[in-house]
Amino acid sequence: MRATTKAMQYIELQTKHFDLDTKKLLAQTKAILMVYRHVVWSVQNRANLMRREIAGTYGMQLSTALIYLSDFAPMATRDEFEAKVSSLFRSKWLVELIDMALQYVQGYPVYGDLYTQILQLRFMQEASRTDDEVSELLELERSTYYDRKKEAILLMGISLWGYVVPTTMSVYRRVELMSVPEEDFFAMVSAEQSKSRSKAT
Repeated sequence: MRATTKAMQYIELQTKHFDLDTKKLLAQTKAILMVYRHVVWSVQNRANLMRREIAGTYGMQLSTALIYLSDFAPMATRDEFEAKVSSLFRSKWLVELIDMALQYVQGYPVYGDLYTQILQLRFMQEASRTDDEVSELLELERSTYYDRKKEAILLMGISLWGYVVPTTMSVYRRVELMSVPEEDFFAMVSAEQSKSRSKAT
């Protein structure tokens, strides 16, 4: 059995800090990442989606989606899970939450940039790539690549469930009766996240 890397030891300490179960977190994060590309790229033009002004509010739909995301158990099949995520989340919501979580990963002091590259190349870009292709692109030995990939997935989970989802739910509770437009809502969440990151550094 291979020894646990130092990076993984630090990441496991983070999971304990947030009272997250490592095995469950790994499964949840893998499930989200595996459907991310399809859910997001089912929208024909992601750039237009991100720029488009959205009128109206997100209301209870976002609250329901966040509650589901905060404690879901990955379903038996990927198709079932993808259908559930697609029905609950507008593609833009998933993009916003994942992008905010990725900013935490990128700012991580050990391998942050490498973790971000692995997540983007393996799960998030339109082109689908295998693990072998990603490890070759990043010029990593297979064993090193798989260590870093697992660390990256766990760190993404910590970022999402330790920071982004709780903050988003907190902001939602503050503004749910104020009819804040969706674009403004996510700008508020992003500002809260920036404050949290600056306090941590």
